Amino acid sequence: MRNMRGAIRKFCLDESGAVMVLVALGMVVLIGMVGLVIDSGRVYLEQQKVQNALDAAALAGAQELPDTNAATLTALDYASLNGLNPDDVVISFPTSSLMTVEYTEDVDMYFLPVLNINQKSVNAIAGAAQDYSPAWGAYTLFSGSSTTRLQINGNTYYIDGSSHTNDDFKANGSSITLTGICDAVGSISVNGSSMNIPHRQAYSSYIELPDYSEQIQQQAETAGNVFHTDVHYNGNNVNVEDPIYVEGEVHLNGNDISGCGAILAEENIHINGNMINNSSSDAICLYSQGDIHVNGNDIEIHGILYAPNGEIQLNGNNICITGKVIANTISIAGNTITISDDDTALETLPSSGCRLVI
Repeated sequence: MRNMRGAIRKFCLDESGAVMVLVALGMVVLIGMVGLVIDSGRVYLEQQKVQNALDAAALAGAQELPDTNAATLTALDYASLNGLNPDDVVISFPTSSLMTVEYTEDVDMYFLPVLNINQKSVNAIAGAAQDYSPAWGAYTLFSGSSTTRLQINGNTYYIDGSSHTNDDFKANGSSITLTGICDAVGSISVNGSSMNIPHRQAYSSYIELPDYSEQIQQQAETAGNVFHTDVHYNGNNVNVEDPIYVEGEVHLNGNDISGCGAILAEENIHINGNMINNSSSDAICLYSQGDIHVNGNDIEIHGILYAPNGEIQLNGNNICITGKVIANTISIAGNTITISDDDTALETLPSSGCRLVI
């Protein structure tokens, strides 16, 4: 009996096997921790690889907008070149100038299967858009000349937005309102009655006015819209869904204008007569390498008047422009002229590139 008790006691006090059990348990924990670090690192690296590939694909594709088919093919090519399966790439176009690219894949684990974790999912998304935000784009009125001041003379002008001139600013008349910032590289002078120009910023910075004519001409040539002489539009609907390039002058007389594109003239653009208008759903750019003359009554334009090398003259009554007036020099004289800022009109000009937005 005593021998049996001794044997039982000796068995209970024997720790020689416990070490193996502890080592086995410790190895499982160690492998799990090492596996978590290594496999989590793999997931992170794969996430970065996928994100970089999608960023490249989105930027490349957005260069082709608004052609969504070309944008899709370009994005898929770039995704494939960067190691992604194009069949798993999801592309969408929230707007005509924005595209998104999304991708999901499962990454096999090396060590975590010990903990019954065989795969981890990686998901990434990138979005890129055409960049229509040049420095001058923040202004409703922009005069690029550094030697000729921006001068406004007349009555009942309402400018809903900001103005900039690379020289001096001067306003004379009555009931002239500028709701935004009056920005000038030189001085600012306001004379008259009921003048509402409260936000004045003199001695500001010079802003350069770019020339987009080469890109617009190339687009017009691709679309087959090239005219080698002066063009007269008289009382007809003018569609500018695709850019139009005119080697001479352009005359618009009593027209309805539709589309979202640009008319580029190597010489002057003349807008004459009554009821020149286009729908609020459309936006055009009348782009002259010379001057733009607006003369007449009841003229309504949605878009941009752009003359980077010349002068824009607004002369008449009841002229309403929703967009921007951008030129080397600007002359405004008349009555009841309203210019309201609209950034969507920037899309009528070639973009300055693409940028990631997601």
